[in-house]
Amino acid sequence: MAATGILAQPEAFTGLRAVHLRHDLAAIADLIEICFAASLDAAGRSAIHEMRALSRTGPLLWLLTRLGQGIPGMYGYVWVERGRLVGNVTLTPAGYGGGWMIANVAVLPEYRRRGIARRLMQAALAFAEERGAFAVLQVDADNNAALDLYARLGFRLQRTFTRWRRPAYQRPPLLPPAMPDVRPLARAEADSLYALAVSVRPDSRGGLGWLRPVTPAALRPARWAALRYALSGQRVETWVVPGEGGQLDAALRVEQRIGGLTRLFDLLVAPQRAGELESPLLNFALRRLIAREHSALTDHPTDDPAAGAALRENLFRPERVLVHMFRPAPTHSGGRYPGSPGGESVR
Repeated sequence: MAATGILAQPEAFTGLRAVHLRHDLAAIADLIEICFAASLDAAGRSAIHEMRALSRTGPLLWLLTRLGQGIPGMYGYVWVERGRLVGNVTLTPAGYGGGWMIANVAVLPEYRRRGIARRLMQAALAFAEERGAFAVLQVDADNNAALDLYARLGFRLQRTFTRWRRPAYQRPPLLPPAMPDVRPLARAEADSLYALAVSVRPDSRGGLGWLRPVTPAALRPARWAALRYALSGQRVETWVVPGEGGQLDAALRVEQRIGGLTRLFDLLVAPQRAGELESPLLNFALRRLIAREHSALTDHPTDDPAAGAALRENLFRPERVLVHMFRPAPTHSGGRYPGSPGGESVR
């Protein structure tokens, strides 16, 4: 947990202790940068820069800590080896269900294979258990050592997601010979969209994505969308393919930001139309919504080969594969993990 001041610590100290922001924040930033250098994106590098800047604020950092403001690393533990910070784990509220997200599990390379990561994780899990809460994390799919550690600590695989990116220099695709009836989502269809999402992205398998459980509110068309776009530069649109009996056969939710990338939030296709509607929907969105100078990004379940083929066909390329894992709340607490997905990668 965060402390309100610097902990007096002998240079020879070795062991586990809670994070003390005024003392540790800059060292944690250095540690994360070293351990995650290969996978840091622009947002990750920006977060590290902000942590270093905040570590130099002195009294302001003390005040924010006292006020309980959300600061990276406020909750967590570090491992110190003869006075040197060599390991870290961060806990952040998951934002739903009272759960906790575990992130930034990092140990300097020269101190690995000594059980430090396990001790950090055990401390983080004890923190969650004391609160009767579930824990979630994500980890690179090729990080076998971490996957094995988390499995032995009681985490279970929820779902694996691949991040796909379409470079900005790619031209919008040509109109295909045949297109389904694609139109904007009507507010009256919100329940049908929710039913589609529940069927193809159940919370028990990761929901809509990282820290995004399936809820009606998350899928409902926003009111005053034009005003929100004018004020914030952010627009979320949902395009659907209607089916029989008032149901939806497919949907694609898209977020655009002025001057930024276009993010394809959710590509949802009913099982009976799998392999048929993914590429036309992507084609429609790319031609209609994405300017040439914008790149596009989406996270999609890896176990969906039809969508993977459609993304490749529309010139997306896989960038990263992350495994989402969860550990249920202690049964004795009366808490129940709601099945929703737990961002930063965990190593």
